[in-house]
Amino acid sequence: MILRKSISRTMKDKKFQYTGVIILLILAVMLYVSLSVAISTLEERNEHFSKEYHQETFHFVTGENVSELQLKTWEKEYSVTLEKRSYQDVNINEDTTLRLFEATDQVNLPYISSGTMPNQPGEIALSKVFAEKNGYEIGDRIKLKEVDVKVSGFVYLPDYIYMIERQTDILSDAEKFGIGVSTKETLSEMEGSQQSQVLGISSDEEVPEGIRKAVNKQTSLLQFISREDNARIQFVESEIEGAKTMITTLPLFILALSVVMVLLLLKRRMDMQRKEIGTLMALGYRKRELMRHYLGYAWVTGLTGTILGILAGGGLSIPLSNLYANYFNLPQISMFDFDPWVLVIGFLIPITLILTLTAFVISRALKTDPLALLRPKEMATGKKSWIERIPWFNKGGFNRRFRLRLMVRSKARSLYIFLGVMFSTVLLLFGLITFNSMERLVETTYKEVQTYEYAVHFNTLQTDQPSGEGSPFTMNEVTVASEDKEEKIKLYGIVPETDQLQLSNQEGTRLNSQLTDGAIISQPLAAVLNVESGDRLILMNSLNEIEMETEVVGVADVFIGSSLYLPKEKVNEFLGFPQGSYTAVWQDKEPKNSEEVFMIEDKQKVIESFESTSGATRYSVIGMSVFAIVIGVIVLTLLTNLIVEENSPSISLFKVMGYQDNEVSRLVLSVYTPVVLISYFLSIPLGGLALEQTMNGLVEQTGFLLPTDISWWMVLTGFGVIILTYWLSLYLSKRKLKQVSLQEALKKQQD
Repeated sequence: MILRKSISRTMKDKKFQYTGVIILLILAVMLYVSLSVAISTLEERNEHFSKEYHQETFHFVTGENVSELQLKTWEKEYSVTLEKRSYQDVNINEDTTLRLFEATDQVNLPYISSGTMPNQPGEIALSKVFAEKNGYEIGDRIKLKEVDVKVSGFVYLPDYIYMIERQTDILSDAEKFGIGVSTKETLSEMEGSQQSQVLGISSDEEVPEGIRKAVNKQTSLLQFISREDNARIQFVESEIEGAKTMITTLPLFILALSVVMVLLLLKRRMDMQRKEIGTLMALGYRKRELMRHYLGYAWVTGLTGTILGILAGGGLSIPLSNLYANYFNLPQISMFDFDPWVLVIGFLIPITLILTLTAFVISRALKTDPLALLRPKEMATGKKSWIERIPWFNKGGFNRRFRLRLMVRSKARSLYIFLGVMFSTVLLLFGLITFNSMERLVETTYKEVQTYEYAVHFNTLQTDQPSGEGSPFTMNEVTVASEDKEEKIKLYGIVPETDQLQLSNQEGTRLNSQLTDGAIISQPLAAVLNVESGDRLILMNSLNEIEMETEVVGVADVFIGSSLYLPKEKVNEFLGFPQGSYTAVWQDKEPKNSEEVFMIEDKQKVIESFESTSGATRYSVIGMSVFAIVIGVIVLTLLTNLIVEENSPSISLFKVMGYQDNEVSRLVLSVYTPVVLISYFLSIPLGGLALEQTMNGLVEQTGFLLPTDISWWMVLTGFGVIILTYWLSLYLSKRKLKQVSLQEALKKQQD
C-alpha cells in the first residue's frame, strides 16, 4: 500500500515527464486507431457498395451505335451482362459541369441516400457532395439547358466513386464537377449530343478474353476501360492500400519513442532509488514485489495513454470516415464499420511492449546485491568511452571538454534525440516535398510539355488535314512488356515536329527528334516497368495480335499516365490504321461540339481544377508540419528535462562557482546541438528516398508519379523549423534549470 502511494506521489512530482510520455502514447494509439477504423470503414463501404450495386467489370465506347441484338450475342458468347447507358455533360455555369446519366437496371445501379429516385420526367438526383458544394437541396428546381428540373434525391454511382471528369484527372473537385441521374425522357429534352457507353459485368470480375477484339471487329472501338484501369474505381482501392502501410508505420515510430522514454524514466528512477530498493530488500521485500511496484509506473503510463488514445482515435475516426466518404463519393451505408481487432491490437501492443521492456530493465537493476545497493553508486567508475581516448577529445578548454564528455557518455540519449529529430524532419520533408511536387507536376506536364489548349478526340478515324494549326495524333490502348512485367498503356502516335507536345527530359533536352530512333516513355511508365533509356520493350496489339519491339530512347518529364510516344505513321502501321489517319487533334483554338467529336479535353479547366483543389494539400502540409513540431518539442523537452534532473548537483555547483544561468545552460542543455544538426542533415536524403520509394510503390495504382526532388528552400525551411523546435525545448527546460538550488544538490549528494 505504501509502495503504491509512492507511485502517485512520484508521478505527481514528475508530472511534466510522465505527461509528455502519455501524450506521445496517446498520439501513437490515436493515429493507429483513427486511421485504421476510418480505412476499415472506407474499405467495408467500398466493398459493400461495389458488390450490392453491381459495379462494372469494364465499359467501352464505340464510334457507331451497337444494336441490342449484338449486345445479346456478346452476352451469350462471353457469359457477361451488358447494358447501354446514355449521358450528357451539362454546363451549370462557366466553371461547373454536371454529368447526367440515364439510370441503369443491371450494371452500376444508382444508390439513393436521401429523397427518391427520379422516376418522372423532369426529375433528377444529384451527387450529394456536388449538391452540397453548389447549394442544392432536395425539392429545388433548377434549369439545365433550358429544361426545368426538380431535384428528387441524392445519388451515388458505383463507377464514379472517385468523381473525376476525365480518366487522366488527378484530383476530384466536387464543386466544379458532379454526377446526376435522370430519366431517358429528361435527357432527351436537353439540347446537345448525348454520349453512349456499354457497361459490362462478369461473374468472376475479369474481362472475358477476346471480347475487346470482338467488339472492335464489329464496330470502331473508341475506348475500352477495364475495372483495373478505371481511375474512378481504382483510386479508392489504391488509397486504401497506401493508407494501410501508413497506419502502421507512423504510429509504430511514435510508439517506439514513447517506449524508449518510459525506459529512460524508469532507469533514472531506479538509479535514484538505489538505497530505497536496497533497504526494502533488506527488510524482506521479495524481488517480485518490487518488480510489481516499479511495473506500476509502466502500467499507469501505458494504461492512461492507451485508453485515452483509443477513445480519442475512436472519436476522430468518425469525422475521418465521413471526410473519406465525401472525398470518394461513397454512401454512408453504415455508420461505423471497423475490425474489432483494431481495438485489441491498439490496446495490447503498446501495453505489452511497455511492460515487457520495462520488466527487463527492472529485473537487471534488481539483480544487484542489497548491500551494494545501500552503498552510493560508483559514480564514476570513471569508465571512459572509447571516443574519449581520441587525442582530439581532450583538447580545448573546460567548457568544450565538459560538453563533449556529457554527450558521449550518454549514447542512449544521443540516439534518442537523433531518432526524434530524424522522425520530425522526415515528416516535415514529406509535407514540403509533396506540396512542391504537386505544383511541379502541373507546371511541367500541363504547361511545359503539353503546350496545346485543347485535345479533340473523334468518334471515327480522320483522314482530312485538320483545319488551322492543329496537330493530329493517334491514340490507342495497347499492352507493353519489359523483361518481367506487362502493363496496359496509352500509345501515342505523334508528328515529331509538332509544337503542341514538347517532350523533354530532366536535363531540359527536347526529345521529339529522337522519336525516329525509338520510343519515349512517361515517368510513371518508366517507374512501373523499371526501365530506362537503352532498354527494349515489346508492344502488343490485342486487336490484331501484332507485336512490335522498340528501344526506349528517352524518359520524358510527363508525370501523369503510363504513356509511350512513337511517330504517328509507325503507330498507324502497328494498329492497322490507314496511312495519314488520326484519332484526335491538339489545338489552341476552342473547338465546337459536333457529332464527330467524342471527347474534348480542356487543359485550362484541368489546371484550374487542380489549383482550386490543391488547397487541401496546403492544409495537409500545415497539419503535418504542426504534428512534426509537436513530436519534436515533446521528445527534445523530455530529454533536456531529464538531463537537468540528472545533472542538478553539477548545475548547483556551477551556480555556486559563479556561473550564470545562460552559461550553465550552454554547458548542460545545449550539449546535443551537434546531434540535432547531424540528424537533420542525414534525414534530408532519407526523407527524399523514403518518399520516392513510396511514390514508386503507388504509381501503378494512381497512374501518376510525383517528382520528389529536394530544393534548397525546403532544406532551409526545414532547418528553420527544426532549430525553432529545438530552441523551444531548450527554453522550456531552462525554466527547470533556474529552479535547481544548491541545497537540493547537497541533499542528493548526502543521500
